[in-house]
Amino acid sequence: MKLVTKHLSIIFGVCSAFIIFPIILNSVAKAQEQSACPPGQIRDSNGLCSSSSQGQEESVTMVNAEEFFRSGRNFDKQGQSQEAIAEYTRAIELDPNYAEAYFYRGNTLALEGQPQKGIEDFQKAAAIFTSRGESEKAQAVHQHEEIIWRGIQEGEF
Repeated sequence: MKLVTKHLSIIFGVCSAFIIFPIILNSVAKAQEQSACPPGQIRDSNGLCSSSSQGQEESVTMVNAEEFFRSGRNFDKQGQSQEAIAEYTRAIELDPNYAEAYFYRGNTLALEGQPQKGIEDFQKAAAIFTSRGESEKAQAVHQHEEIIWRGIQEGEF
């Protein structure tokens, strides 16, 4: 029985070497061909080739959006709500899919007496999180939204 098992292992190994590995190598080669961009271009997040300078501009924009977001968080921590809202808004203008900026702006708006606008931002944040497949974050935002709704109904805002 051990001899049969040993022979089967050898046969499987040989088959793998001659059948499976070439298939894998072919798949890798095709993927590399498809991912190649002409010189001076890079692949963007949508899988399209574009000039490398455009990619750099997008990268700079993202950094600036993140900088505005961090600045907004700092203003928020210092109790400077209007400045925080302005910074979150700048981050959103630069990156309309910046879910965290929508969430924090919504929270600040609600606390500053504009709960309806805050809820609108929560809904945008939740939709973005959902589209990214981050359902736990989306659910947490929806729970926060429900708390604000209850606050409106109970006259807290």
